[in-house]
Amino acid sequence: MACIERKARFPVQNQNGAVQVFPSYSAYLFVTEALGNSTSMRIANLYPGRQANGSSITTALGDQSAGQLVAYGLWDTTLPSGNLFPTKLALLNLQIFNQTQTGERPAAQFDISAFRQHSNTPVTIRRLQAPGADVKAGNLTTWAGQTYSTGLAVGTLKEERQMSSMISVDASEAVLVSL
Repeated sequence: MACIERKARFPVQNQNGAVQVFPSYSAYLFVTEALGNSTSMRIANLYPGRQANGSSITTALGDQSAGQLVAYGLWDTTLPSGNLFPTKLALLNLQIFNQTQTGERPAAQFDISAFRQHSNTPVTIRRLQAPGADVKAGNLTTWAGQTYSTGLAVGTLKEERQMSSMISVDASEAVLVSL
């Protein structure tokens, strides 16, 4: 069987303006990295968790953030501690902050101490960021410090390492924490 060389087909011409990668591309990278290539990854909504009626759709029912703060745990059950502690956490601050807003961008603190097997080991943090939730250009959205306006990574990969269990997440930002 012969190998067929394929040329990249994306981004493609479209009716929405110049050829570009939109901000959602970086979100796909976030999800892809969160899930990884494990065939035994399990995911669960940690916060705000299930409502009284069993729904995981968040409203103000007992959730002080009114559904604006969301945390998911990801467990790789092939690891020795995979059933007890998550290997990753996806933390989302869904509070809307637009690039046209003035003033300081709000942030929320997530306490992840209950999900860490070893508090003396640093966690690694990668951020999905943009100047605001209303950004339409892919070159303004970064995943772990890199932009993808052409579909290829530009810039230096940025990871934060910290010992603290308090993770700050800006409004309209998502964070992937590797434990």
